[in-house]
Amino acid sequence: VGSTIISEFKKVTDPTPMFSLADVFNEDEVRDFDERIRKEIENPEYVCELKMDGLAVSLIYKDGVFVSAATRGDGVVGEDITLNVKTIKKLPLTLHKKIDLEVRGEIYMDVAVFNQLNEERKENDLPLFQNPRNAAAGSIRQLDSSITKSRNLSILLYHLPNTTLSTHYDTLKLLSDCGLPTNPNNKLCHNINEIIDYIEYWKIHRKDLGYPIDGI
Repeated sequence: VGSTIISEFKKVTDPTPMFSLADVFNEDEVRDFDERIRKEIENPEYVCELKMDGLAVSLIYKDGVFVSAATRGDGVVGEDITLNVKTIKKLPLTLHKKIDLEVRGEIYMDVAVFNQLNEERKENDLPLFQNPRNAAAGSIRQLDSSITKSRNLSILLYHLPNTTLSTHYDTLKLLSDCGLPTNPNNKLCHNINEIIDYIEYWKIHRKDLGYPIDGI
């Protein structure tokens, strides 16, 4: 993708509103959630996945070809960041399947990339970024797409807002089958104890990931 410079980001309306996720803050609240679910569903299964600490994005593919990308904005109206998202090396512009998709995910910056970027900025007497999330957000909103490309951003996809699939696990499999990057650390859990084990494991090992996560 060559360099493209724009004067401003156009406002776009998301086909499906992008809402924030509900939070829980401790093990008791996780167990309370499981109890509420069990009152409605017998023997539920859960997909546990890491919450990337980055910038939410909505992508549109038509007939398997990347068409557009937008920020969450206020949940209904965001900004068109198509040209900048095209520069993300890990994002395929053509899927393995010729299907239409509206897919959600997170743009983020690896810790090693963040550290290198701040070293370069320090050498050039430029203000340092405070954290990888701010660096990713600032990078994806550059009016010059060549700057975004130089920042080596990453992306992971995890949600289809209009899917007819039965489970979230099926959604992740479809995304992977299409060639879209998904997080390999997702896990299908069959009970609350497996969920708690997943949480406790990543409390210890989050530092080994090489990218920032939120919520643990």
